[in-house]
Parts: sequence; structure tokens; C-alpha cells
Amino acid sequence: MKRYGQRCPVARTLDVVGDRWSLLIVRELLLGPKRYSDLADGLPGIGTNVLAGRLSDLQAAGVIARRTLPPPTPVAVYELTEAGERLRPVLAELRRWGASYAPAAQPEDAARPGWLLQSAASLSDAPIREGVVVELHVDCDVFELIGGPGSVTVKARPATTAPTATIRLDGLTFFRLASNQLTPEQAAAASEIDGDHRDALELFGMLGGCAS
Repeated sequence: MKRYGQRCPVARTLDVVGDRWSLLIVRELLLGPKRYSDLADGLPGIGTNVLAGRLSDLQAAGVIARRTLPPPTPVAVYELTEAGERLRPVLAELRRWGASYAPAAQPEDAARPGWLLQSAASLSDAPIREGVVVELHVDCDVFELIGGPGSVTVKARPATTAPTATIRLDGLTFFRLASNQLTPEQAAAASEIDGDHRDALELFGMLGGCAS
């Protein structure tokens, strides 16, 4: 593993997660455990040899772990360790910095609902209220969003407790809302909502413009 060789916590952190793709792998795993194929799909442009190498390095550094799920689906998944989870606020701050100072996104840039949900949770001035649990279906993707004290947790899975609202919408509606082409009310009218419509509107308000 290449090292900066500097007696500085910043340099020693970058020794671990400073390689290209490393923090994006952490971003994907903040949504929950993923198979190798899920990671490859969520990181468009990464080579399989590079992904395998980064996973090996992050495992060796104690940032991620590999385990096999129990039957009936005994597949291998990667997940964050406690050290990896401690990078959550680091990525949230990088999102805030990027929203203010990074170059503007280009029309041809890839986008995934999970990335935009994570960004909305980090950047929104009006997140969903504490105690709200939303199960969001965007085409075939399913997410659980939980409102906490001043934060929103986003996981790529069905809700683990009874949701206060379940929302189903297509990818086009989702991305039009995220790019400010639809208002929260228009997005709600184009969606199927079970449960508290106020919770759905709060979520749509949080998502509005997060891809702008």
C-alpha cells in the first residue's frame, strides 16, 4: 500500500481511503451491505480489477468486512465496520463542500436514486421529522428513510419497522423532482402513497432540487 509517510492524521487517513474509488465504495456501503455485483453496478466506470483491489485494501485496513449471508441466500456481501461507519459524517461534509465549491454536474453524468437520497439527507434544510419512517420505491429500487434528531438515515432495503408512509414512483418522476422540474405536490400527484401524505410531502420537499 502506498503511503504519504507523514506524521499527520490527514495524511494517514488518505493512506487508507485516498485512492480513487475508495470513498465511493464507502458511499455505496453506507446504504447497507452489498454483493460484489451490486458494487460494480453502483460504481459505473470502475474496472473489475480496480474494484477487487480497492475492496482488498479496505478490508486489510479494517474499513470493510466480507461475510456470507445465512441460508436461504448464502451469498457473500461487503459491509462497513465500525471504522467504516465513522466515515459517514466525513462524506456528509464532502457533499456540503461539493455542493458549494465543486464543478457543476454535467448532463451526461451518471445518477442513481441512492446517491441523490444520500445527498438530500445531508444537504436539505428541511429533512423529514424525527420518528417518520418512509419506505420509498423508485422503479425496482427500495429505500428506507428514517427521520432522526436533525438527520435522516438512508438504507437500500425495505422498511424494518412499520412505515408511516409507503411511496411508489417511477424513476423519471424521481429525477424530475430532484432536478426541480416538479414541485413536491406534483410529484405526490404522480405517485402512489399509502399512509400519511404529510410524511410523503416532507420527503418530496427534502428531495426537491437535490440534483441541481
